[in-house]
Amino acid sequence: MSLRLYLDSARQPRMPDGSAGEWVDFFDGAMELEAKNWPPLLWWAMFSSGDLVDARIADTEDAGTDEHAELLSEWGEATYPYLVVDQRTALSRLHARRQGLTSRLGAQFSPLYDEFVALIDARFGPYVLLRTEALADGGEGGIRLLFEETLADLERLDVGRSTAAGGRVDGLISDFQRWKHTDPVWILSGVGDGWPSVALRERYAATAVRRSSSQSAERSAVVGWVWGVLVVVCSIGAYWLTGSVWPIVVAFGVVLAVLVAGFVRRRGERAGRHDGSGGQHVISARP
Repeated sequence: MSLRLYLDSARQPRMPDGSAGEWVDFFDGAMELEAKNWPPLLWWAMFSSGDLVDARIADTEDAGTDEHAELLSEWGEATYPYLVVDQRTALSRLHARRQGLTSRLGAQFSPLYDEFVALIDARFGPYVLLRTEALADGGEGGIRLLFEETLADLERLDVGRSTAAGGRVDGLISDFQRWKHTDPVWILSGVGDGWPSVALRERYAATAVRRSSSQSAERSAVVGWVWGVLVVVCSIGAYWLTGSVWPIVVAFGVVLAVLVAGFVRRRGERAGRHDGSGGQHVISARP
């Protein structure tokens, strides 16, 4: 089961306080992005070590609710780390760290970085809040240490240094390079209401399709070679056992029929993707 993390436009420089019943008014239509399992790289790029704050786990729900009572019973006064920064500082860091990050991500992802910066400028503020309550571990799982190491690594960019080789930022970039052919916008920045733009989604969807087509062609070539070898082996074996050419003809016919059926099926799958019938993966932001 995946964990959901949220980047919110916030009115105050802190998490809502469940003990004061602040969650009920928190979701007022302000901009929110959603990500899965771990904060995306572009979220991290807005923060530094001084933005790391703790909140009580029980206060992720409003007092007076069954959920708050359950959390209080389970966790008591245990806390979890989250991040919050004012919008102006977030934008300043995004601009300052742009070159150091886009040079590693690849020039083709610079437009994504720039549009994300424009999104923070237009739809977030006065504060940017990274809600990490889904990662709450009561201090037992080392989440705070991971946060501190990631932020310290990013701060190297602020003084003109590269991020540490094999460090936390390297890990985030390596994960992105491995999975960027799936959904680079989701991996780098999350999704939300109006984000990404249609143009941005289409731009990087085309990249994903090209990668998928290339992989399909490579698989087809490998399959073709395998079946070719099988034809030769089966033909030699049939002739050696029977001394007749007819088993060779039958074996060749069977293999040819399998290859043609596979070709027709792949053509149908590609046609389904082009006409939209192949399905579309949709990720909804939290209401």
